[in-house]
Amino acid sequence: MVTPIHIRPKSDEIYLDCNATTPVLPQIAQAVSHTMERVFGNPSSSHITGLQARYILDNARRLGRDVIGAGRGQLVFTSGATEGIQTAVLSALSHARKQGLATAGKVLLYGATEHKAVPQALAHWNELLGIGAELKAIPVDGNGLLDLDFISAQLPHALMICTMAVNNETGVRQDLATLERVIRQHGPQVPWMVDCVQMLGKGQLNLAATTIDYAPFSGHKLYGPKGIGFLYVREHAPFTPLIIGGGQEQGLRSGTENLPGIAALHTLFELLLDTEQQVFKPVAKLNAYREQLLAALRTAFPTLELNHAFEYSVPTTLNFSVRGVPSRDIMDVFDAANIRVSSGSACSSKVTRSFVLDAMGLADWRSQSAIRLSFGPATEQATIDAACQRIKEAAQALRHSCLLLSDTNEDFDSELDGVVQLRFDAQCCYLIIDRAARELVVIDPIAQLSERIEKLVECQHYRVKAVVTTEPQSADSTAAMLAQLVCASGCDAERDNVGWPRHAQADCTIPEDCSLPPEGCLLVGNRRLYRVGTRQPIYLLSSPISPSAQAHVDFAFVGEQEAPTLLNQAVGEQTLICRKWDENFALATQLHELNQQDCGCALVDIAPEQQQQWLRRPETLVLDVREQQEHQVTPLQLPAQVVNVPLTRLVQFIYDHRADYKDRPIVCLCRSGNRSAVAAQVLSRFGFCNVSHLAGGMALLAS
Repeated sequence: MVTPIHIRPKSDEIYLDCNATTPVLPQIAQAVSHTMERVFGNPSSSHITGLQARYILDNARRLGRDVIGAGRGQLVFTSGATEGIQTAVLSALSHARKQGLATAGKVLLYGATEHKAVPQALAHWNELLGIGAELKAIPVDGNGLLDLDFISAQLPHALMICTMAVNNETGVRQDLATLERVIRQHGPQVPWMVDCVQMLGKGQLNLAATTIDYAPFSGHKLYGPKGIGFLYVREHAPFTPLIIGGGQEQGLRSGTENLPGIAALHTLFELLLDTEQQVFKPVAKLNAYREQLLAALRTAFPTLELNHAFEYSVPTTLNFSVRGVPSRDIMDVFDAANIRVSSGSACSSKVTRSFVLDAMGLADWRSQSAIRLSFGPATEQATIDAACQRIKEAAQALRHSCLLLSDTNEDFDSELDGVVQLRFDAQCCYLIIDRAARELVVIDPIAQLSERIEKLVECQHYRVKAVVTTEPQSADSTAAMLAQLVCASGCDAERDNVGWPRHAQADCTIPEDCSLPPEGCLLVGNRRLYRVGTRQPIYLLSSPISPSAQAHVDFAFVGEQEAPTLLNQAVGEQTLICRKWDENFALATQLHELNQQDCGCALVDIAPEQQQQWLRRPETLVLDVREQQEHQVTPLQLPAQVVNVPLTRLVQFIYDHRADYKDRPIVCLCRSGNRSAVAAQVLSRFGFCNVSHLAGGMALLAS
């Protein structure tokens, strides 16, 4: 079994995702360990062991007050910022309900770029308490700054207003003094919460001198452990405990205190208050780090655009987009290069666009391509230097894969040959490439991938034979517009309503598997692409032309065609059938599956602890299903044979090797285990009978 102590970070990891979480500083980890082992008493106990624990608790609270400037008011230790947000919202809305303020027409205000914990907490308690207020997002401008006029107009009707000091995605810092002036002019009694999570350690706070009612903080955002935080509550601000029963924290938050976590905060507060300490860098140094990183990024990605203005941002965050390169591609190649960044909030990691950038009114492509790079105030110069070199290597790998175009005459070889499947969500398009002839056909292009296809054509100097679809296309369709862009490289000028070249009629010997008459054929290198049908055609790709053998149908591109009767007349038992929509990641199917016949093999289940045994076998074939650029920056050094076969090329791999690799031990591997699980399942369906995959992927691969 792989236990927590077996999991190790990669030895050369460069961690630049500090807005998500931070490593624990050695001195803070030492305080945690010491407290767990030696000062383990319950702070509520009256004996000496308990009194020692109570000293740590009380002194940490005193130091915390000094750090945030809270000579008055309460400082309550919590499990983290989310609990603090819940407590603040519950307190404000319970007060409104008790005071009879929750009447018709009331609103709850929050910044449109707030962390999702805030609007979700507002919605939750608004419903649970029966308040019935309307939630309203405060708009922001292109710099991410809150609309003061909107606040002024809405505050007379507000039961609560929630803003943040520093945005977690962009690092944009709100002007709290100006906000306070506006809020108290138009809503002097409205409870005000300020999310200060990203502010700690990045600027001065003097909360008791403000009218901020609630300010949640989190330890793990500034080199402390997860599971500890604290909440500032202004003197006389409404308060309702979220957790009751035991009376700890002066009755404000019951439950035995997390003393090791509080000891961590104690050490963190000491560092923040020590004017002689060398751990946290001065602002000038952090600004220099940011400028150095930005220079490296601009050199690596000439089309980079920043998504925030430095004048409004803390120096530890860079949020940028690269035109024409989705954030997932940059994320994956950076991760392969052992640079850890994110595409937005860690709590929204499955979302393909940034709601923060959307709220700022930035272009769609910037929202969809956004990358957040964030370092902490304890980052060392050596880390920044290494990151700049690694960024250069990652960009080089993207150029080799034609995801970035070079302005030089470098001869990049993407090694694409045969059928390539590209996908956006569940929608698939296909490229038929003959590497030797430098020829290409596009089938059912997708709008979101058009720029990628155009870039590939330009990078590899392909002669595009056709851009076709499996249903009629309009003059302004993706396929028609893509054809106009790439036709200079060889598309026939006369095309019908599915993009089929009108001249493609000659020498169309029907392949052996097909009993339907073709509407024409097109040569792609040494293969024929047949069109069958008119209004909703399917396309059949033959095996290589040979004078001594009749061609078979190797691939069928069937769009949304589902009729087994038609396909039984068009393809053979070995044909790989490729659809336009693939919700279940089947990648391809065969006739026996359409006819409800199961001819596949069972997937071999391999646990992570067995990985070294499998990977040391010379007869094992390791399929690295990461993209080419990921494989290039981090090639696998294993005793087993390693072949890079991204999911985009897996259908071609199946066609090429299903006979000779049927019984060979195959292990699929990727970054996280998600893509390798798909690949292994597909291979087993196609009769590869000794296939497994590594759950956890390279994240759990022993170094």
